Amino acid sequence: MEFRLLGPVEIWSAGHPVVLKRRQERLVLAVLLLEPGKPVAADRLIALLWPEASPSNPRRALQVYISRLRAVVDADLTSGPEGYAVQAAPGSTDIEQFRTLITQARGESDLGLRTKLATDALSLWRGPALADVTTDDVRRRLCSGLEEERWAAEELQISTELALGHHQDLLPRLAELAAAEPTRESFAAALMLALYRSGRQTDALAVYTELVRHLDEELGVEPGTELRDLQVAILRQDPSLDLLIQAAVPRELPADVSLLIGRDDVLTELSATLKSGGHTGVPTVVCLYGAAGTGKSAAAVRLGHLLADSFPDGQLFARLQDVNGHALPPRAVLGQLLRSLGVDGSELPDALEERSALLRSRLANKSTLLLFDDAVDAGQLRPLLPAAGAVITTSRTPLLGLEDATHRELHPLDHTTSAQLLGALSGLPAAHLTEVVPHCAGLPLALRIVGARLALIREPVSHVVQSLADESRRLDYLVAGDRAVRASLDLTLALATPEAQALFTRLAIVTADEFGPWVAAALLDTDETSVAAVLDSLTALGLIQLRRVAPPRYGLHGLLRARTAELYADLERPDRDVYESRYLDTVLRLLTIADAAIDHSLVSQIEVDPGGGPALPAIEAAAAAGADWLDGEVSVIRAAVERAAGPWPRSAGMLAVRFRGYLLVRDSRDDRLAVLQTARDAVAGTADVGLEAELDRSLFGVFAQADAAPELLAELAERAVDSARRAGSVPLLLGALNQVCWAAGARADYERMLAVADEMYELAEHDPAADQSWALDQQYGALYGLGRIAEAQKVARAICRVDDTQSRTRAIRLVMLAEALLAEPDLGVRHTAELQTHVREAQQIVERLGDELGLAHVLAMAAQVLVITGRLSEAGEVLLRAEEILDRRPNAGGRVRVAIGWARLLFVAGRVGEAHQTLSAAIPGATLEGAHELRQQLGLLGEG
Repeated sequence: MEFRLLGPVEIWSAGHPVVLKRRQERLVLAVLLLEPGKPVAADRLIALLWPEASPSNPRRALQVYISRLRAVVDADLTSGPEGYAVQAAPGSTDIEQFRTLITQARGESDLGLRTKLATDALSLWRGPALADVTTDDVRRRLCSGLEEERWAAEELQISTELALGHHQDLLPRLAELAAAEPTRESFAAALMLALYRSGRQTDALAVYTELVRHLDEELGVEPGTELRDLQVAILRQDPSLDLLIQAAVPRELPADVSLLIGRDDVLTELSATLKSGGHTGVPTVVCLYGAAGTGKSAAAVRLGHLLADSFPDGQLFARLQDVNGHALPPRAVLGQLLRSLGVDGSELPDALEERSALLRSRLANKSTLLLFDDAVDAGQLRPLLPAAGAVITTSRTPLLGLEDATHRELHPLDHTTSAQLLGALSGLPAAHLTEVVPHCAGLPLALRIVGARLALIREPVSHVVQSLADESRRLDYLVAGDRAVRASLDLTLALATPEAQALFTRLAIVTADEFGPWVAAALLDTDETSVAAVLDSLTALGLIQLRRVAPPRYGLHGLLRARTAELYADLERPDRDVYESRYLDTVLRLLTIADAAIDHSLVSQIEVDPGGGPALPAIEAAAAAGADWLDGEVSVIRAAVERAAGPWPRSAGMLAVRFRGYLLVRDSRDDRLAVLQTARDAVAGTADVGLEAELDRSLFGVFAQADAAPELLAELAERAVDSARRAGSVPLLLGALNQVCWAAGARADYERMLAVADEMYELAEHDPAADQSWALDQQYGALYGLGRIAEAQKVARAICRVDDTQSRTRAIRLVMLAEALLAEPDLGVRHTAELQTHVREAQQIVERLGDELGLAHVLAMAAQVLVITGRLSEAGEVLLRAEEILDRRPNAGGRVRVAIGWARLLFVAGRVGEAHQTLSAAIPGATLEGAHELRQQLGLLGEG
């Protein structure tokens, strides 16, 4: 069993946490473990447990806590006259482990091993000791000595790192420590020396000045003699401050991370590769590459530590980019490596080639491991390669030109592995983190930052989710010390070409999960061929992901998208207007091409903009496939409507009008409602009253198909009439009145329906451009609902004679005519031949259009025709097929027609009672219009 006191108090057994829910129990255990084997008086424990107000019987409460601890803790917990004591196994507390490592570090002469031991010791600290079990005051009383040991360990590690020449790498950490402990002279001295050795004499002296101020204001004292001497030495630029290069074996690998999950396979493979060695005169090189934040550096360092013992002549380390992401010149890196190998600065040659040759000479016949972090390209790395030994390097992209190197890409972690890593880092069960994990995009860097917040700050999971879900705050939140996702992304972006950087920024416009190359071409105002290289560049850098290969589809995870949004917001408004309008025009033009190829029967009563943008011949040809092309572009088109809805309301409306036909044919009800509602809300109140009226009419159709309540349909129809009248358009007004009729029919108010249909007919007669067919459709519906079947048949035949479009509308009208012919007392037997012709044609139309819901209606009518020809078995199979469709595409009207089909089948089969029961059972779930039709059928089949 393992006891962790350096941070929140935890117990672990066999790799799993042991839960002690009560804070008091954890505090008692921690106090006893601070001095294992030494009795602690009950009075002292009571005073620590309840420093302000104790319970009525504190000794009894203490005994209960001790009893519970004995049941859980695998240690000898004793009691006696002097108090309570615990004797745990040697080395079972992290305090003992920390002290052992520090003792070993102090006795280690090898500076590399010393710093590793000190780093390992400090990594055991997960926050302030006993962080979650008592007040700060009690914690200071108990742990002041421990905290001092921690600072002393920090000083040991820092002094060792300075002796190794790592002054530049230490600067961020030293600045953080000096800020945290502004009166601690040792940290200030180390920071001064590191700054001085980095060539920043003025900054070093400024640190001294700041320390003097803090000491005077907070303690009323002056700096000690050593610090005053250091200030004078810096002022004089005393040579004694210069780094003394030791000829010791270099052990420069950075500290390993405590947790590395999901990389075992690649580490095992590359370990074997590096141990096997290569050809004489050729080093063995492996390259770990991948997108920002995928944990390349951590994996490379872990690989280096796994192999360190196999390379006894030393391990060298160098970063190949500065903090701003600029490539370090090979000549400067060679200088660093040679100094690590004991070459005095005065002995360093000036020329790059000479330094490279000297490195190869120094490493000849030696078993040395070199680790390079963040190589920019092969040209930067090649002069740094020895003639033998092993090299590990990381890079954002494959190092083309290093043909002999073994390259392995590190991908983001999958969901399960991400949850495992975050759980291990935070100490929380993976089940509690399911909402957090997706926001981290599988990036170990993001997971480590979030894990640190959960473990050290104890931030509630709900607050973490809320912060990460807000795209505008996401990257601000993902910062922990010198770790920041935004900075990592920007280092990668700096490697991209200006054109690639521009595309990455403008991708903020496209909020769809996936997009094709044509989207990038529109954003850059270029052609499809030219944009391919830009997309390849961003893909190679991990700034976009290739989601599918054929046809190519790209995407951005949430953290990348958050950065595009930030960068895009920094652009000037006029520039953003240019990019957005061009992109939206391109989407509209391609949508117009696709819409023209879809036979959806919808006719716009306004002039629709055609769109614009750059010429894209290949994608224009693809868009001509109509619905098949749009199947892969739904998310892009919908996202474009949403993007346009704010600043570009007319574009939003035009896109929605062009998109509605596809969504109708594919019966994509949710998308259709969302697109039309978004566009209508954007256009309402603008000068585009005609466009508003067209969208009102389209929205009514969505709710009517969804069998909305008659009251809502009536309200939507009146809204459509109002906007049509404001637009002053007869065609728009006819369309709106058509919907008033529909709403009246939904209430089974067929007299009102007929009156409005007559009004429509009269209105159309006075406008040569108006279409009378809508009026005839509604006249048919009203007459059929009123039971005036002969008149309904006459109107339906007249409509079908003039409509030869082979469109979805014609299929609907053929079904209407069939419905009227079947409504005669003989169930339509005398019209059998005509019915077969009409139903066959309607079925051919809907199957060609891919209109699945329309097919369900046609099949219901086809089954009734089969019934009157005596083919009852076939009719049943057809009705079952219609029911399968309606299970996927619910529609109340379709259910009514299927119920009528089954009733007629049963009636003709002689099962009259069952037929009546089938119709009666369908009435409660039907609309008012459907219930009316079912009652008509009951009368036709001899009931009532």
